[in-house]
Amino acid sequence: MARIVFFIDHLRPDGTQQVLKQLVTGLSRRSHTLAVVCLDATWDEELIAILRKAGAEVRIIGRWNMVSGFGTLSLWLWLRHRRFDVAVTLLAVADVVGRPLVRLAGIPRLVSSIRARNLNYPPWKLFLAKTTMPLVDAVIVNSSHTKSWAVNSEGAPQEQTFVIVNGVEVDAYMHPIHREALRASLQLPSEQILIGSVGRLTEQKGQDLLIDALALLKRPDIHLMFVGEGNKETALRGQATRLNLSQQVHFVGYRRDVPQLLGALDLYVHPARFEGMPNALLEAMAAGCPIIASDADGNRELIEEGVSGWLTPVGDGEALARAINTALSNADEAAQRGKMAQARAQTHFSIAAMVEAWESVLLQHYKYNGVKHVFTQ
Repeated sequence: MARIVFFIDHLRPDGTQQVLKQLVTGLSRRSHTLAVVCLDATWDEELIAILRKAGAEVRIIGRWNMVSGFGTLSLWLWLRHRRFDVAVTLLAVADVVGRPLVRLAGIPRLVSSIRARNLNYPPWKLFLAKTTMPLVDAVIVNSSHTKSWAVNSEGAPQEQTFVIVNGVEVDAYMHPIHREALRASLQLPSEQILIGSVGRLTEQKGQDLLIDALALLKRPDIHLMFVGEGNKETALRGQATRLNLSQQVHFVGYRRDVPQLLGALDLYVHPARFEGMPNALLEAMAAGCPIIASDADGNRELIEEGVSGWLTPVGDGEALARAINTALSNADEAAQRGKMAQARAQTHFSIAAMVEAWESVLLQHYKYNGVKHVFTQ
């Protein structure tokens, strides 16, 4: 079995870290020896506990240790001593720092994973990503749109760039809390409509568009619940206040009970400006939520317009408002699309298939694994 080390920028509980957790758990069950290197000293204790329980060694380096050179040197010595077979880099800093370090340490195989079209990269960051890309042996992306970006904008090798979609455990989303209990926790009457959106509060995720859509609807019976944290929270709160929506927009922070919350929503909305393949949207599908999503990248690979949800043009708050009104005005149709989304998640996006496909790339077994839309070049 292989000795595999993962490099990642940080271990906060975001989407890429969720995939890392699934991979470590799944690959450990296949008897591989695993380690995780966190380059920044920010982490979620529960996530680290899960990684270690799965058998992975976890090393926290810290930004200033890396900058001083001491952390870089000690990490290089550790890598040389451990003699890993495969290294994987996840996220921007891990790519730029990890790729040359892996090669200097003599690790035979290097795989990078690009999780989205990195439209927010400044030119210098994109330059560094492209400059270090020739060091990799293979690239894993999570949607076909991300593959095009990786090849054309970051210089990923066309023939060695593989699409492996994210996975979700549908059974974990089958037991939601009661609808009334969720509304009571927000101090809302039970008859109030509740729309949810899960994700980091950032420009990319487009929560501001959802607040604009709520303003256009002019319906005091509709409430928004944002699950997540991020650098745009203050701005989003200010936007809600300016639009006289502060009583209708609820910020509940990071929650560990998302699988139970989702099924108690009337509607899930994912208005991102760009995406790879969002775990939050997959989770809403697993919960059987009626879904509206922007027509961005991996979103449209998850949601079939008119079948398993509604897709709206990226960045269009007016179209978002119209779709919300349509979905809420057609409860039976919305419920049917939610059921279709859940069935699609169950059929096409299993964690077991994802782990198997990743293992194939990591170990150079490029044969298609027979699971539709999971492992393609």
